Amino acid sequence: MTTVRLLKNGTEAFPAMFKAIDNARTCIALEMYIVADDETGREFRSHLVAAAERGVDVMVLVDSWGSWALPDLFWDALRSAGGVVRWFRQFKHGLFMFRNHRKLLLVDNHIAYIGGFNIADEYYRGADGELPWRDNALEIAGDEVSQLRSSFTRMWVRAELPIHRVLRRLKLVRIRRVRTVPDTPKGNVHFLESGLENPLLPVRKRYVSVISKASSGIDLAMGYFYPPGNIMRALKRAVRRGVRVRLLFSRKSDVPMARWAARGLYGRLLRAGIEVWEYLPTMLHAKLAIVDHTVIAGSANLDIRSGRINFELVAVVHDPAIAEQARSNFEDDLKQSERISLAQWRARPWIQKGKERISYWLLARADIFAARAELARRMR
Repeated sequence: MTTVRLLKNGTEAFPAMFKAIDNARTCIALEMYIVADDETGREFRSHLVAAAERGVDVMVLVDSWGSWALPDLFWDALRSAGGVVRWFRQFKHGLFMFRNHRKLLLVDNHIAYIGGFNIADEYYRGADGELPWRDNALEIAGDEVSQLRSSFTRMWVRAELPIHRVLRRLKLVRIRRVRTVPDTPKGNVHFLESGLENPLLPVRKRYVSVISKASSGIDLAMGYFYPPGNIMRALKRAVRRGVRVRLLFSRKSDVPMARWAARGLYGRLLRAGIEVWEYLPTMLHAKLAIVDHTVIAGSANLDIRSGRINFELVAVVHDPAIAEQARSNFEDDLKQSERISLAQWRARPWIQKGKERISYWLLARADIFAARAELARRMR
């Protein structure tokens, strides 16, 4: 039987991950976008080193773009203990626009942690005197978790493929249009992965499917939000069906351009009857959807980059108890948030409107155009 726990913030997630690593018996696979050489990063590494020293097979895959500031020698202690570290090297190979944004800790092929957390002080203790960022993770234990091993292995092999082999595989996959995930989930937990080599956009399609079937409520907490048109249309249709739709974004952002791009959509959302809120205490880095009795959490934002460019991993959980807990947390977050009104949004200064339009164009249009152009050039 598969069990699921929703972990709120780093104060719950990191101790749980440390405990799982310390109890590992056979193998640990860590896949991470950002690892920082700070107190949190060093503590995480120490647990991995201890596991490797007692004979556990430890494999670490780190994105070279997301962790560009991390020196390779940071991992020397783990390598000396018998662990293996590999950099996701599309940046080095020239495909720097295509990043491994996935966050996964897999222990003994039986327990997995999937969410938005990177390994850095911002997510655990707080950095530079600021509060820790608001985020979530799912702890999933059971036989269904074993399928994530093959997912990790695919990314491990893909990380160091020469660029000509990456592009050749991409051509073959697009010609065959191979499905990497089943159309219909089995059990109460379903894993979805997306990325450069998957033309079927499974994460985006599942979001549209779940939203389209909503009957009572849709709550989205998103650190970055500039979604494709089909998701926007699905949200608007849900409101017309009488479904209450609430979107929670971050007032503070580590990527100001992303915040301006999201704010550029507020008018369309508010006019459609969708509630828009901004979280005030700290950076909201969550990628969480609660739709009736279904929860979606993982590394993927509802933005163009996560949908079409980055490699992402999410879990879809059908569980009334988990959905109720997630919705309770969402309600608590709203108490620390400000609701944006249409009149308030319309009264914003003209310079803000200019920032919104430019940012949205750069992130939702130019980014995908540049990625497609780069890929097309290299596939000739």
